[in-house]
Amino acid sequence: MARLVQSGVVIADGASLMIEILADNATPKAMEVYSALAKDWSILVGQVRSSAIEQANSR
Repeated sequence: MARLVQSGVVIADGASLMIEILADNATPKAMEVYSALAKDWSILVGQVRSSAIEQANSR
């Protein structure tokens, strides 16, 4: 995974990708997506933020 990141590949989990596809947490579909992922919104946002920070620091 480290070599992938060094090559510029963005590594993410499925839940993070679904949230990125939403592009806006205020959309009417957001709660449906969160429910389908069985994720608490605050936990999910924290995970996405941590992932973004890790990627920014690795560049």
